[in-house]
Amino acid sequence: MVAQRHMHQFGTTSEQLAWIKVAASQHAQHNPHAMLRDVVTVQDVLASPVISDPLRRLDCCVVSDGGGAVIVARPEIARSLQRPVVRVIGAGETVRHPFAGQAGEFDLTTTGAAVSGPIAFTQAGVAPADIQYASIYDSFTITVLLQLEDLGFCKKGEGGRFVADGNLISGTGKLPFNTDGGGLCNNHPANRGGMTKIIEAVRQLRGEAHPKVQVPNCDLAVAHGTGGLLGVRHAAST
Repeated sequence: MVAQRHMHQFGTTSEQLAWIKVAASQHAQHNPHAMLRDVVTVQDVLASPVISDPLRRLDCCVVSDGGGAVIVARPEIARSLQRPVVRVIGAGETVRHPFAGQAGEFDLTTTGAAVSGPIAFTQAGVAPADIQYASIYDSFTITVLLQLEDLGFCKKGEGGRFVADGNLISGTGKLPFNTDGGGLCNNHPANRGGMTKIIEAVRQLRGEAHPKVQVPNCDLAVAHGTGGLLGVRHAAST
């Protein structure tokens, strides 16, 4: 429903959404743990079976087991661990639901990232244009597109053009994303999908991502997660 609305309102196309999957597959080929390591093309995505119009099978994340953990420590403790230190310099969160407590229509094309993102960027003292790597929750290709718009990487309605032509592929695109293959190709352990976004962002900032996808001199990254249902109610954390 959200994808249909975005297409109707802004002219977004299935081809543009497919580029998100293409980028994820380009990264997953270098991840020995990824469930889907085959590189796909836009035409491959468009040729996959329709699951819920307009989304096709390759627009949807994998379903897997898995888990992860993140340890947040005081600076003095972190420095004693003899590992590259990654500092959390900004964070934001929100809950979005129909009407958001106000009368009027519920905008299907806006996610909670429109609230949590600006909070995190303001606290960090940076702008979206400063970000070198993005871990973006990818339950579906449309999820990525909406969050990129709401986080401020492009204007609302321009996400289709932003993600097209390999702009999310590390080494060639303007904004490398989900260099482990993300939920679209690597893994998606039920409601733990957001944890993997933090983990890959930390790898990038430490310079420990796969050499084929490592962003050169990466020192500023964003990790964003969305939990719940895009078209009904969900939580967002940046």
